[in-house]
Amino acid sequence: MESGFMEFDGWKVDRVSGEISRGDHAARLPQQPLRILIELFDHAGAVVTRDQLVKALWPAGIVDFDNGLNVAMRKLRVALNDVADTPRYIETLPRVGYRFINRPGETAASVPSTEVRRLSAARIAFVLAIIALVAGLGLSWWLWSGRDTSQHIPSERAQELYLDGLQLRSRRDIDTTNESVAKFAAALQEDPKYPEAWAAYGTAISIAVIRQKLTPAEGIPKARAAAARAIELAPGEPLAYALLGQILMDHDKDFAGAKRELDHAMQLNDHESLVWHHLAMWHGHLGHVEEAFAAIRRARELEPTRPIYTANYSLLLYETRRYDEAIGMVKQVIELNARFDQARSVLARSLMATGDLAGALEQAQANGASGPNQGDLGMVYAKLGRREDALREIERLDERARRGFAVAYEQAQIYATLGDIAQGCAALTRAVTDHSLLVNWMRLEPRLDPLRGSQCYADAEQKLYGVK
Repeated sequence: MESGFMEFDGWKVDRVSGEISRGDHAARLPQQPLRILIELFDHAGAVVTRDQLVKALWPAGIVDFDNGLNVAMRKLRVALNDVADTPRYIETLPRVGYRFINRPGETAASVPSTEVRRLSAARIAFVLAIIALVAGLGLSWWLWSGRDTSQHIPSERAQELYLDGLQLRSRRDIDTTNESVAKFAAALQEDPKYPEAWAAYGTAISIAVIRQKLTPAEGIPKARAAAARAIELAPGEPLAYALLGQILMDHDKDFAGAKRELDHAMQLNDHESLVWHHLAMWHGHLGHVEEAFAAIRRARELEPTRPIYTANYSLLLYETRRYDEAIGMVKQVIELNARFDQARSVLARSLMATGDLAGALEQAQANGASGPNQGDLGMVYAKLGRREDALREIERLDERARRGFAVAYEQAQIYATLGDIAQGCAALTRAVTDHSLLVNWMRLEPRLDPLRGSQCYADAEQKLYGVK
């Protein structure tokens, strides 16, 4: 690695040690963010692709390089106090890469002296007159009245823990649910007034509920309280409202309330990919197919490397009976994230729908013993005519229900696949109130076709969505 320093906008960065300073501020960049900065700085003004950065950071290759690159970039932005939406130093080109936009040796807001000389005295006087006029009209009041001037700056240690939590939360090659919750909790112990960490902590707990690591009774009150605390600390924090929207949608089945919270989050920041993702799920649940696809595409444009977005795009393809497309897309996710059970569930369901029962069985058996898709194996058994095995899966789910997990919707689909309409109806009725996560998809779900048209289906739809 080349020795020496990088200097720009008052920053001085040691290329070897990662020591970074500006004025009285001094810190040390971890090696991955440092190597990103070196690569961008050395190619200032030019686009550096994600592939180039991956090769520079991990020449030997790693499984989850996209997620690792995202987190390293977040750490670099935090160190430089740079914001992706309004960058001073690093411009993001979605799906392409990044560009260092501050020329070495100049300040972010500097103007070349040749440009200054081009301003005539008359033009300067005109500008000053306009400034005086605007001040007279009270612009200063407008600028400050609507802004949060007491924005909390978290400690460096809290930020490190928060970013580590984000990295762990996004991983799908291994199960890091509990570890991500612990990282966010540690960040909050370090800095209890960190609103982004409260929102992330609540989101991580909600994910733990979705993955059936926590029961809804254990997790949802904590997630809701974390969102409320984030909003109390920072009323403009969009991800806190996104979390509230997700809770209202997935657990309370309050679709109108969920839409209000998601719309509020969108008004605060329409560049948050997670808000677009949740909005896509909301539209999908209600059967708004075109809107759902448009929103999930937007989420992927904003953050193309998050596996959950591609997996849920595949889920939408499955739910809309585009099985071959779903199979092709979700296989790519699984190749990079072999432990991603939700993706395997989409693949199992799609293979089953196309008649590849052997392939569906293989995927269902490879899934873990927790998660929202616990009925897949029972459904494949039912389709294969292995009734006793399917009933044993229902008994296993009964045991999970006794522990407080929501499983009725999965049982309804197994019974429907077995052709037991009465039991399927009874389970579907329970699913509307037991916090079954995936019952929200009942309008589109192909495996509910045996129940569709029955009175119990109409009653469940009316109770869930409030339709008549």
